[in-house]
Amino acid sequence: MRKKRLGLMSVILSLAIVVTLVLTLNATVLAQDGVKTTVKSEGKGIWILPGLRKLDPEVFGTPDNPLKLEAVPLENRAVSEDGESFTTTKKPGPFSNNVKEITGNIDIEVWDKTILDTPKSKDIAALTAEFTDPTGKNTYQVKLQKLIPVGPDHQFFGGAGTNLYMHGATGVGDPRMPNVWSYLTFWGMGNFYRNGDLLDTNRIVHVMVTPRLRDKNYNLGFGTAQKDELEIHLIMPNEKVEAGHSVVSPLPTQFELPNGQSQPFIHVNFYENIKVIGNKFLE
Repeated sequence: MRKKRLGLMSVILSLAIVVTLVLTLNATVLAQDGVKTTVKSEGKGIWILPGLRKLDPEVFGTPDNPLKLEAVPLENRAVSEDGESFTTTKKPGPFSNNVKEITGNIDIEVWDKTILDTPKSKDIAALTAEFTDPTGKNTYQVKLQKLIPVGPDHQFFGGAGTNLYMHGATGVGDPRMPNVWSYLTFWGMGNFYRNGDLLDTNRIVHVMVTPRLRDKNYNLGFGTAQKDELEIHLIMPNEKVEAGHSVVSPLPTQFELPNGQSQPFIHVNFYENIKVIGNKFLE
């Protein structure tokens, strides 16, 4: 009986090793071959101006049980009159409903070869974007220099990721954005131009292709607003990379706000003529 049990155990262990080898092989193949996706858009978009952002109670909790304090500290949260809920941020940021229509175009190519963060990531990406400011008098260009393969605060998926959940309560990305399925995303460093003049380099660039998160009036809610439509997000925060680390550095947009200050970030969305090739969920 003991020999039979040992024999059965050997079979089970052998099967486990085979399954492990198959799974490892599949993961290795995925990492080597990857997924190549191209995205294009041309036409109408929006420019997001600084403004307040509503706080989702499922993400940020309540005054009695606050969550995500590292993202939005208590001192930057307004509270309802009854003291039972958070309402909005106190400081303006890049996720407001204060938007202006613009025009532009964006071309993206991503080869997602590496699943998790590693300095040896094989991910490849290219980006060129051009869009007007709200006045229509100036044109900005963004060109990707290279991907950032390791995220400082959360996974960057080797620099680029495909078909994953982000933002909201996921722990990936800024929680002030709604929890959303991202068909394509990447983080990198780029050059920033205005009317053809290079204004800065090594600027952090974040791009996503998602279902449309804003309604017909461009209001940003807590979930997908128009699931059968797409939007492309291009975000350049007030950060850049210096000596291998991100540092606070207002983006030199030279776009003057009503308070006389220059807008310190770029957040634009593209909506028209979006074409995606290479994503199985969209073909």
